[in-house]
Amino acid sequence: IPLDTVNKSWAIAMSFAAKERLKASLEKGKTTLKVRVKTNIYPSEELTIVADIKGSEMPEERLVFSAHIQEPGANDNATGVGLALEMASLTAKFIKQQQYEPKRTLTFLWGDEIISTQRYVQEDSIRAKYIRWGISLDMVGEDTEKTGGTFLIEKMPDPSAIWTRGNDKHTEWGGSKMKLEQMKPHYLNDFLIDKFKQQGKRANWIVSTNPFEGGSDHVPFLRQNIPSVLFWHFTDQFYHTDNDRIDKVSKTTLKNVGTTALIAAYTLLNADKKVAKSILLNLETAAVSRLNEEFKQSKIAINNGDSLSTQIEIITAWKDWYQKSFTTTSGLFSDEKVINNDIEKSQKLIDSISSVIIKELQKKN
Repeated sequence: IPLDTVNKSWAIAMSFAAKERLKASLEKGKTTLKVRVKTNIYPSEELTIVADIKGSEMPEERLVFSAHIQEPGANDNATGVGLALEMASLTAKFIKQQQYEPKRTLTFLWGDEIISTQRYVQEDSIRAKYIRWGISLDMVGEDTEKTGGTFLIEKMPDPSAIWTRGNDKHTEWGGSKMKLEQMKPHYLNDFLIDKFKQQGKRANWIVSTNPFEGGSDHVPFLRQNIPSVLFWHFTDQFYHTDNDRIDKVSKTTLKNVGTTALIAAYTLLNADKKVAKSILLNLETAAVSRLNEEFKQSKIAINNGDSLSTQIEIITAWKDWYQKSFTTTSGLFSDEKVINNDIEKSQKLIDSISSVIIKELQKKN
């Protein structure tokens, strides 16, 4: 409900059936509603379960999957809780059968949304220092034919959270406009998008993204400068209603999300020089694609009367974001010097492309 300092608003949670009765009554005319609200305040415990699958070579470094347990719905968030449990069980099975051995630690976290994750990254500064990646599993199993929306990867803060245009769109959850100093340049966004898009092609499954909005377990990681994204679905017409039940969950969706999430996690946990160079190459491809798309959007914006200076600022922001993202690939293995030349080549390429784009925009102005 939007803030209105003149007309005071209020809201209550009601069942789907009650909401439908109220709508039907309102369609007939003026409706008077009598509401009784009962509250019960009492001390309670905040419980968190942490499952660690220790890495064989760099156990202090870790990837953390977080799933919150306090939401009572099937999609929100039994799907996240159940998927994390299945992923943990499968990983334990693969290790026991000697099919996989992680070099870094894989951690699963179950607890209250944001609170448990926040405690996990704040209570042990040494542990937090070596958390390399955080991924939030929230509403990950939807039968979208029933619920609506689509599977989404909510990106770490990038310039699309400042200038949202083209194929970038905020969800109905909404996001406030960010500032350049709030950006989080990193390869994680495009690495995961690439993995999930590949699965989408194989499984004829729609995968999309949204600019950073916040509101789930990825936020505490980001506040500690730990790369983190959110896997979720939105908009869901049954979100936070008593109709968020098991019949709205898709086994196929859960399999798609879980399979791809594990593939991505296993790749990062055992990343070496070869993986780092592959990620850098994919990141470079994504950067070129993004700059070309922003060039297209800037031409449209200028034709619609927007200023050239704003368009140059946008192109420059994306160039800087990707150039800084390239450098983060060096953290995937110990000998950073091996990849530094490749990083410099990628940076020079993006610098050249952005310069050409800016010159072209100046010509058209």
